[in-house]
Amino acid sequence: MPFALAAAVLFSVTGCIESWEGEPFVLHVESMAIVTDETEGTASSRIEEVWVYSSTDVLGAFPLPADIPLSPDALGSSPELVLSAGIRANAISSTRQPYPFYDAYTYAPALEFGGRDTLNLELGYTELAQVINAEDFETSNRFEESSTSTAAIARTENPNWVLEGDGSGLIRLTASEAVLTSNTNEQQFNLTTAGPVWLELDYACDQPFWIGLKVANAETAQRYPILLLKSTEMSPNKIYLDLGPMVRSTPDATQYEILLDAIYDGSQDTTTVIVDNFKLVRYP
Repeated sequence: MPFALAAAVLFSVTGCIESWEGEPFVLHVESMAIVTDETEGTASSRIEEVWVYSSTDVLGAFPLPADIPLSPDALGSSPELVLSAGIRANAISSTRQPYPFYDAYTYAPALEFGGRDTLNLELGYTELAQVINAEDFETSNRFEESSTSTAAIARTENPNWVLEGDGSGLIRLTASEAVLTSNTNEQQFNLTTAGPVWLELDYACDQPFWIGLKVANAETAQRYPILLLKSTEMSPNKIYLDLGPMVRSTPDATQYEILLDAIYDGSQDTTTVIVDNFKLVRYP
């Protein structure tokens, strides 16, 4: 199918742009990366899509690298488009969405039929985003095991295990060291917000483990495993976990800790979980 016809069919089906004659203008977005300042920690990201908006419509979400056909007839010769970074929320492919804390990029092309432009975008966190570097294991390990744990989470500088920088958190599980129940110790994170609040985490593992929150109020503390992360076969990965539903369901909470649990699955004699770059991000 000719490219122009394919593009016309795509937008006609989604109801965003009417079909047109001739070759479209093509916006090629090669990549979207994150840059951070010294207070925001790692620049690691997992941006999988670019979401494109005109002044009146959502034009679509396009997997990166993306070729985005644009119609001069439908959009005008000088439209203003907004490009947002799309992520996979909660590690679920069906919950892709723009990440609410990354800056959007405003793009004003001079459209002409048959034209083309290429972008490699660098974005930052929005000005109002509060980025809490909960643990990056560069100089410390804020996680503490419970008294019932038979396994431990340790800071390692072994280059075979470090995901980024000088250190990462390492968990090794065996039949005799089979249970890890842990959380950050006395960090007393304030996650209360009327807006979004998310957890970012880099990891690699060859067996599943849980992440979640320990929630405390004036009287009690309760542990809530939220998401079971599956084996990556030790390939590095990044997760964006939406904590909003949990935070909003605990309105009497006075503080939060990050929960990290694992139970040896017996898939091999020793299984491994590596974690790094825990961030909590919210709008105050």
